[in-house]
Formats: sequence, structure tokens, C-alpha cells
Amino acid sequence: MRVSAADLAEFEFYTPSRSAGSVLVIDVDRPEAVLDIFDTIPPEIRPSWIVETRKGAQAGWMIDTVDLRSTARERPIAYARAIGAALREALAGDEAVDPLTPVRVRNPTYIRAELRASATPPVYGLKQLHQALKTADLWPEGMRFTGRSATKKAHRAIAAAIDTGNRNQTVFDVARHAAYVGEDFEAVAWQTNDAAPEPLKAAEVRGIIRSIAGYMANHRGHRSTVAMPSQMRELLSEMGRRGGLANTAAQRAARALGPTASAAARKPRTDTKARTAQKMRAQGHSAAAIGRKLAASPATVYRWLRRHVRHQCRFSSVEHQVIQRPPRRSTAPSAGSLPGHLRYWPHPRHQTPAPRCTRQPPPTGP
Repeated sequence: MRVSAADLAEFEFYTPSRSAGSVLVIDVDRPEAVLDIFDTIPPEIRPSWIVETRKGAQAGWMIDTVDLRSTARERPIAYARAIGAALREALAGDEAVDPLTPVRVRNPTYIRAELRASATPPVYGLKQLHQALKTADLWPEGMRFTGRSATKKAHRAIAAAIDTGNRNQTVFDVARHAAYVGEDFEAVAWQTNDAAPEPLKAAEVRGIIRSIAGYMANHRGHRSTVAMPSQMRELLSEMGRRGGLANTAAQRAARALGPTASAAARKPRTDTKARTAQKMRAQGHSAAAIGRKLAASPATVYRWLRRHVRHQCRFSSVEHQVIQRPPRRSTAPSAGSLPGHLRYWPHPRHQTPAPRCTRQPPPTGP
């Protein structure tokens, strides 16, 4: 259920939003939980609130909002999850509670909650929490997440190698990669240009920035993707090596035949589908229904219906185009219920045109 902010104090629990994370929650299930939180966590990053429970306590750190939607960038989400895991390990919290996306959280504004919080609870940045945990030796040793973009060093190396011949392309590449990972690509573009021996004009740099900004603003533009695991990448590479090294006799024979062999193999199937499409059209089916039945696009269906069919005539072999239209549905009475002079006949244009055969002229000469 959804309630207004004024009625929130009447509920003991709430479910955080699944599209945005604004708090890290650590659940500590032991009687001395409150004392452990104050003894372990440095004073500069004390929890925004602590709610005491019968089994222990639940601490919450309000953080800068992190986008959790499917189209969001993965790096901020991974950074927030790493900090939440470090806080949970430092306090020996409940492993079943995800700090960033918990299923249910105790409401600190609940009217009967045993709350410990200041008048203005602090809101922390992820980098602030990270640095304080590292200073207090609370950051796990196996966790190597730095929180900084790994592309900055590459940007500096690329900028140092800029020459006059590829300044525009280098500035564009460095700035767009910074935009992909969520950095300030405008500042990166100016810094890269300043590092060149002969910087570009300001108008050219602004044009590059406008181009990148327009691309990032487009809903069809760059989207964040999940990196392929190294095991999967190695497996695909091994499959590609095996396929390239096989070079069997059958593969060599297929390559020797060229595209003509594949076209000859496809033609009988295409002719069969064309005849089926013409038959279904004669039965009154629409082009859309034929396409769904034969798994073909409307353009392909119409091309099949326009195919030429060879018809043998008594005098000559005539190649013509057969066009069959379904008869018009009429609401008129049946022909048998009317007098002969009032009977309904279909219009001639709705009849299937018969093939015309041209008689060959007699041979000339003796």
C-alpha cells in the first residue's frame, strides 16, 4: 500500500524503492548491537539513525541516491553494494539482509520506534564512506574496488600521445568514453585538448561536446552493458579457434562451390512457398495471414504472389501472370430465389482472368 508522508509514522516497517537506492541498512542481531556500532564505526560516518529492537539493532546510512533501474550504469550500483558489504562485515551483520535493496526495513519515523538519531541526520557520499572505512582499517582486504574510473589513467596516456594529425578524433574518443562511464565528459574534452601540442580552437571543442551530449540524450543512444565474464570469453575464443582450424573436406568443397550452390538449394524451397502463398490467396486469405503462416514479411508475400507461372497452351507456351481476386461478398438474395431476369451475377472484374493463347501464324514459303 502507498501512504502519504504525514501517515508514515503509523507503520513500523516499509519497503524501499526498487528503482532508486537512498539508504544502506545493516541488521545486527545481538543484544549489544548498539554499543558495537558506536565502538566500531568511526565518528565521522556514524549511522544516520539506529532503531533498537528486541534482538539487537538496525542501522541506516542515508546516501546520495543511486539509480537502480535496468538502464542505469553498473559502476555506481557496484560501488554502493561494495560499501554496504564492507559495513556489514565490520559489524558482523545479518548476511540475509542486502544493505542496498533490503526487502523490509524498520521505519525510523515510527511513532513507537526506539530511535537514536540527531535532529539533522547526515547524508553521506559513497566516496566519503569508502575513505573513512579504509582509514579505520575496516575495508576488506579481498575487496579491490577503488571507486574511481579506471579510464582516467588511459585518458592521460592518450592525451600525452596526441599529435597534430588526429587531435579531433582523439578528443572525441576520450570524451565519449568518459561520457559512457558517467564522468564529466565536457571537462575531459577540454583537458585533453589542452594537453595537445597545438590545441584545437574553442569552437571545434564545443562542437565535439555538443555532438556527444546529443548522442547521450537520445533514448536510442549509448546504453550501459554488463561485461562478459572472462570464462565465457575464453570459451567463445576456443570455439572460434576450433572452427577455424577444422578446415574439413566438406568445408573446402562448400567454399569451392561458391554462392551459386546456396542459391540453387534455396530456390526449390522458395518456389514451394510461392505456390503455397498463391494457393492460400486463391482461398481468400490475406497477405498478413499468409505471412504469419509462412513466417515471411508482407513484402516477401507480395513478391511471391507476383511470381510468373508457366502455363502450357495448345498453340504455344505462354508465360503470364496469374492474379486471382476473391469474389465480392454480396448481401443480395441467392440466384435460385429470384426470377431469371433478376438474378445476381458477379461483376466481370471480380472473375479470375483466363490465360490468353495466341495462335502462331502459318509458315511461309513453299
